[in-house]
Amino acid sequence: MGSRSNANDGDGQSVLDIVDDWYQVPALLLVVGAMFAIRMQSYSNFIRDGEVFFSGNDAWYHYRATTYIVENWPATMPFDPWTGFPYGTSAGQFGTLYDQIVATVALLLGGGSPSPELVAKVLLVAPAAGGALTAIPIYFIGKRLSGRLTGLFGAVVLLL
Repeated sequence: MGSRSNANDGDGQSVLDIVDDWYQVPALLLVVGAMFAIRMQSYSNFIRDGEVFFSGNDAWYHYRATTYIVENWPATMPFDPWTGFPYGTSAGQFGTLYDQIVATVALLLGGGSPSPELVAKVLLVAPAAGGALTAIPIYFIGKRLSGRLTGLFGAVVLLL
């Protein structure tokens, strides 16, 4: 009853019913994968002979903070002598949650003792991964406001 085709699985749902119920999952995975691939296109521009070269001051700051957290996990860097020259400054206001997440991922990938190169590579990939994963909350916001198709449309717009 209410089945769209004769090809039913054990629960009485047709293949079309299952596709209608779950189409958003592979579509959202495709969007997230495409976003990550697009953002990773320039990865090789920052790697020379296995060494990571960041562009801009922020990446170097986050590298220092992440390295500190890796060495002193879960403590974050309380004071940074390299900011607020010549006196230094408290480092608590500068992105410590981001650095904590990156350090934790590096520790997991490095088996508890990641190399400085691994920490730098994780830090290099983190913005691309974070940007791609942003499609998931965008989908759920759009789904909550107006349905699954709207959520997917919002994720695709973010992709573009």
